[in-house]
Amino acid sequence: MQKERPKIGLALGCGGTRGYAHIGVIKVLERNKIPVDFIVGSSVGAIIGSHYALFKDIQKLEEIVLSTNWRRILSLIDFSFRGGIIRGAKTAEFINQTLKNATFLQLKIPFVAIATDFKNGEMIELSEGKVALAVQASMSVPFLFKPILLQDKLLFDGGISDSVPVETTRRMGADIVIAVNLINKSVFNKKPLIKDKHLTPQRSIYFLHYNLSKKCAASADVVIEPLIRYLGFGGISKLLKVKVKDMILEGEKSAELVLPRIKELIKHRAI
Repeated sequence: MQKERPKIGLALGCGGTRGYAHIGVIKVLERNKIPVDFIVGSSVGAIIGSHYALFKDIQKLEEIVLSTNWRRILSLIDFSFRGGIIRGAKTAEFINQTLKNATFLQLKIPFVAIATDFKNGEMIELSEGKVALAVQASMSVPFLFKPILLQDKLLFDGGISDSVPVETTRRMGADIVIAVNLINKSVFNKKPLIKDKHLTPQRSIYFLHYNLSKKCAASADVVIEPLIRYLGFGGISKLLKVKVKDMILEGEKSAELVLPRIKELIKHRAI
């Protein structure tokens, strides 16, 4: 009698523009015919995860990312003087258009977005209603975006409470959880604000986020850690095209490294 394969969940962590690496990871899973049964995303992980959960087409998402230009990004900025620098209405409209105004019931893969309760700091799991609104809440970085009012709660960036949402992925029913941790040792390649070796506020934030992400990812069956070095700028066109491609490629490379482990787990955990 043929064995039933284990259910596979993907926990996509936060990490700002490093999130392009998530695309590379999913490309490798698709290329090797490794199915994804559940997706949970935090912050940028929610952006990438929701799109893939709706369309199951990573090439489509890669094309959108590589075709986005700096002028388009600037057009999404609507300044605010309360709660955050960016009001977020234009960003919400863009996300909603990209996700075709979809609800969670329309997704091809079960998906959860992680946000943080502004009142008490607790992690909130979002899996109902409009997907774009949940994604906007998950990516609302404090001081940059205004918090989002949803489910009678004021919500902001999911990376603050659960930067790599492994446990939520497992609760959804995943037998094998593959986590993508973007806030790994490569963050220490970023240049401190001053040239001496003393601890700076910027550096201390890296330490806090690194340790939270490491702890959150620890219980995953497989942890993928794309090693993305300090980006700097080097010109807007270079940042948006060359370096985006580099980050996607790094996601692919890091996923390829753990591919034998993933295949072994699928084989041995088949029911």
